[in-house]
Amino acid sequence: MKKFFIILVQLCAMSVFGQVWQAPPEYAQLDNPLPYNEATLRQGEKIFKRLCASCHGESGRGDVPSMQSLRPKPSDLTSVQVQNQTDGALFWKISEGKGLMASYKHMLSEEERWALVHYIRFLAKNNKRSEEIKSGAETEAFTGQVEQKQNNRGGATRSDKKTFAEAFPFTVLINAKTTHIIHPETFGLVIQHRFGYTFFDRSALTQFLGLDLAANMRFAFEIPFNERLMFEIGRTRYGKYYDLGVKYLLLRQTTDNSMPFSLALYENIAVTSDQAPAHSEDAVFDNGTPFTYKFYHRLSYDNQIIVSRKFNERLSGQVTFQLIWRNLMPYSEKPRFRNVVVAIPLAFRYRLGYMQAISFEIMPNNQPKNMPVALAYEVASSGNHVFQITYTNSDRFTGQNLFTVSTYNPHKGFILGFNLIRYF
Repeated sequence: MKKFFIILVQLCAMSVFGQVWQAPPEYAQLDNPLPYNEATLRQGEKIFKRLCASCHGESGRGDVPSMQSLRPKPSDLTSVQVQNQTDGALFWKISEGKGLMASYKHMLSEEERWALVHYIRFLAKNNKRSEEIKSGAETEAFTGQVEQKQNNRGGATRSDKKTFAEAFPFTVLINAKTTHIIHPETFGLVIQHRFGYTFFDRSALTQFLGLDLAANMRFAFEIPFNERLMFEIGRTRYGKYYDLGVKYLLLRQTTDNSMPFSLALYENIAVTSDQAPAHSEDAVFDNGTPFTYKFYHRLSYDNQIIVSRKFNERLSGQVTFQLIWRNLMPYSEKPRFRNVVVAIPLAFRYRLGYMQAISFEIMPNNQPKNMPVALAYEVASSGNHVFQITYTNSDRFTGQNLFTVSTYNPHKGFILGFNLIRYF
């Protein structure tokens, strides 16, 4: 009866706090390929103090006072529960992250993550917890296994399972969609904000770099279905657009380059809730029939084929083949904007450090007076959040708007803004 009660309590706890976080068996079986030596520990210590100590503490005990209100609280990395896990399991958790625990597979190389695993082992020994860790037959066997790996530099074995290289850690670079799909157990919030256009003259100061001017904003919720399919629901201020998007990751780049790139398909449909455009009573369509505003005139579509590649641990790039259709475009004197847009955006990201990167986009297309360009600096980045300062020549976001209005001359002025992306 007592045993049944204990099991019942455990099941209730799992239903409230979620399932136990376990690494997939194929990853848990991975051995640490790095030697356990001073150079590796020094490398792991540098990373730990930069990225991990703020939550887990300098000693790894998870006892930082300001973090105790988090639910769940940061783990005690020197505890039996953590130290009993295999190197491969710790490596997988560091790579993938979960909830408030950031994912570091885009910020750290494989070597850096393996060095971090060794340093987590060192923390337990440094905190004089080895006697507690070595208690129990299962733990003793594991400890002996770890020591054997540490003494055998060239004998580490790796699983035959293919591992993947993702070019970008987020679903949006600056304006361009990427091939990234968020983790199935999370959801995302994307906020894009652009201030007003200001010139390279005195007005830049009087208008506070455009912050005093009218601004545009889009926010979107991202909802994953599985590791290859996700949905998004967004709303944009200008035009009062509501949009629904779906992205499917068709191909994934592998670390061994047996698949050298990732390929994703993206579809977005938007509807404007703004008032019908004013028109004269004698307005007609191109074919001469009288104009009447219909619901389908509010709809527009964005279709994309996105191809990305991670070239190395710092540089990633992608090219997009984009087709946009708007059911209604206002008439203007030639040159005029067209209902259909064909664009081939190019995007690049270069990682400067653990938490900084610069990104660049240029978007050639068939529209007149339209060439969106954008530059962004990631001032704070991790596996589950990013804050970018953006420098662009357009205050629009979705393709249906971005390619169907005139862009500003980047030689005369600029638009500042920011992107805030957070995964929960």
